[in-house]
Amino acid sequence: MAELIVARAPTRIDFAGGTLDIPPLHLFHQPAITINVAIDLVAEVAVTRRPGRAIRLVASDQGRQLIWSSREKIAWTRQPFLEMLARLIRSLAPDTGLDVRTDCQAPAGAGTGGSSSLAVAAAAALSTVAGRPLNRRALIEHAKAIETQAIHVPTGYQDYYAAAYGGASSIEFGLTGIRRTSIARRAFLMELQQHLLLLYLGKPRFSGANNWDLFKRHMEGDRRTLALFDALQENAVAMRHAFKAQDLQDIAQILNRDWETRRRALPNMSSPAIDRLIHALKRAGAVGARVCGAGGGGCLALIIEPEARATLTALAKAAGAKGLPSVINMRGLVVRRSKA
Repeated sequence: MAELIVARAPTRIDFAGGTLDIPPLHLFHQPAITINVAIDLVAEVAVTRRPGRAIRLVASDQGRQLIWSSREKIAWTRQPFLEMLARLIRSLAPDTGLDVRTDCQAPAGAGTGGSSSLAVAAAAALSTVAGRPLNRRALIEHAKAIETQAIHVPTGYQDYYAAAYGGASSIEFGLTGIRRTSIARRAFLMELQQHLLLLYLGKPRFSGANNWDLFKRHMEGDRRTLALFDALQENAVAMRHAFKAQDLQDIAQILNRDWETRRRALPNMSSPAIDRLIHALKRAGAVGARVCGAGGGGCLALIIEPEARATLTALAKAAGAKGLPSVINMRGLVVRRSKA
């Protein structure tokens, strides 16, 4: 009976400091910190050996699949959306037949780092089935490198750290390396969880305010962009202090401030509909709000009064938004072996 390897990695809610995690931008805004919290919208990759040398990849969440006669025949021209997974298989899989099945619970374009979590889970499962399991640091670097190759633009680090470690992370980008620190104990994170509401607004409809545009503008020395990064850095330092102080009110206020910082500098991050929804939710019991990732859609993360949850969920549903689970993931990457 074949051995089944299943790797599961969480996605995340970014609280502050996003985009500072793209090298080498952090070098110009020290101390450069990104704050995020891992959540149980997980990416899962299941791998088992099969007779022969053929490799079958089934991306369940995308409804796509590819079959190659052997590892050296791996290509993705017929399914470019599967390039990242194909590259991971080609770089890490043993030279044997494999069945690889992937799934990600985060919706398309959610802004919660689903593709990066999928890359970490895939790298973990494939390196394990090959008998050369990678440690968390190596998984992060390998997954980031492969995703960068697949999307053809620089990628940040924060999503991979949330996927690998779970919990609440302060990821500090120093002159000589990266240091990840857990900044909240389980008891406080369980309290925070009671105040979290995550809404899916739909797949983003634009790509103008993405990290690549910011990266180029920063490297070109655009003054407004440099000022934006200075403000993002200040917000991230304040957010780390709020987490360490276990101050929910302060976390909510800084979340609002960081959203307004991004929204003013990057108008495409929001829309009139998103602005109206946030305003209505705040009138009904939300105290902090920001759109995750690059904005323009995707997920809206809120700090709320727990007793207002039902009202807020109903209000969001009436506006066309969908509530998603916001359970905080404490474990990070988990790899399990069993019999297929």
